[in-house]
Amino acid sequence: MSNLRETTELEQEAFEYLNDLRESGVTNMFGARPYLMEDLELDKNKAGKLLSTWMKVFNSECEYENIDASIEPINR
Repeated sequence: MSNLRETTELEQEAFEYLNDLRESGVTNMFGARPYLMEDLELDKNKAGKLLSTWMKVFNSECEYENIDASIEPINR
Protein backbone atom coordinates (compact mmCIF):
# COMPACT_ATOMS: atom_id res chain seq x y z
CA MET A 1 0.00 0.00 0.00
CA SER A 2 1.44 3.36 -0.96
CA ASN A 3 1.62 6.40 1.27
CA LEU A 4 -1.14 8.95 0.80
CA ARG A 5 -1.42 12.67 1.40
CA GLU A 6 -4.39 15.00 1.53
CA THR A 7 -5.06 17.00 -1.60
CA THR A 8 -4.55 20.75 -1.40
CA GLU A 9 -7.47 23.15 -1.68
CA LEU A 10 -6.37 24.07 -5.21
CA GLU A 11 -6.08 20.42 -6.25
CA GLN A 12 -9.59 19.70 -4.91
CA GLU A 13 -11.01 22.69 -6.80
CA ALA A 14 -9.23 21.78 -10.03
CA PHE A 15 -10.09 18.08 -9.87
CA GLU A 16 -13.78 18.83 -9.31
CA TYR A 17 -13.68 21.32 -12.19
CA LEU A 18 -11.98 18.76 -14.46
CA ASN A 19 -14.55 16.09 -13.57
CA ASP A 20 -17.36 18.49 -14.50
CA LEU A 21 -15.58 19.48 -17.71
CA ARG A 22 -15.10 15.83 -18.64
CA GLU A 23 -18.77 15.06 -18.04
CA SER A 24 -19.83 18.06 -20.13
CA GLY A 25 -18.02 16.73 -23.20
CA VAL A 26 -16.98 20.26 -24.17
CA THR A 27 -13.39 19.23 -24.88
CA ASN A 28 -11.09 16.27 -25.03
CA MET A 29 -9.30 16.26 -21.68
CA PHE A 30 -5.91 16.64 -23.36
CA GLY A 31 -7.20 20.09 -24.36
CA ALA A 32 -8.38 21.06 -20.87
CA ARG A 33 -5.42 23.24 -19.84
CA PRO A 34 -6.77 26.48 -21.40
CA TYR A 35 -10.06 25.96 -19.56
CA LEU A 36 -8.23 25.62 -16.24
CA MET A 37 -6.16 28.70 -17.03
CA GLU A 38 -9.17 30.85 -17.81
CA ASP A 39 -11.75 29.61 -15.32
CA LEU A 40 -9.44 29.11 -12.33
CA GLU A 41 -7.11 31.98 -13.27
CA LEU A 42 -3.98 29.84 -13.38
CA ASP A 43 -0.78 30.20 -15.36
CA LYS A 44 0.04 27.69 -18.09
CA ASN A 45 2.57 25.75 -15.98
CA LYS A 46 0.34 25.31 -12.93
CA ALA A 47 -2.68 24.39 -15.06
CA GLY A 48 -0.58 21.78 -16.85
CA LYS A 49 0.65 20.29 -13.58
CA LEU A 50 -2.89 20.07 -12.23
CA LEU A 51 -4.19 18.44 -15.40
CA SER A 52 -1.33 15.94 -15.42
CA THR A 53 -1.92 15.09 -11.75
CA TRP A 54 -5.67 14.68 -12.31
CA MET A 55 -4.96 12.27 -15.17
CA LYS A 56 -2.67 10.22 -12.90
CA VAL A 57 -5.17 9.97 -10.05
CA PHE A 58 -8.46 9.94 -11.99
CA ASN A 59 -10.99 7.46 -10.71
CA SER A 60 -14.61 6.87 -11.68
CA GLU A 61 -15.81 7.61 -8.13
CA CYS A 62 -14.29 11.12 -8.33
CA GLU A 63 -12.78 10.75 -4.88
CA TYR A 64 -9.62 12.79 -4.48
CA GLU A 65 -9.37 13.59 -0.78
CA ASN A 66 -6.16 11.55 -0.59
CA ILE A 67 -3.69 10.90 -3.38
CA ASP A 68 -0.27 9.29 -3.70
CA ALA A 69 2.22 11.07 -1.46
CA SER A 70 4.90 10.86 -4.15
CA ILE A 71 2.95 13.48 -6.16
CA GLU A 72 4.19 16.95 -5.26
CA PRO A 73 1.45 19.15 -3.76
CA ILE A 74 0.21 22.02 -5.94
CA ASN A 75 -0.88 25.25 -4.23
CA ARG A 76 -1.79 28.72 -5.46
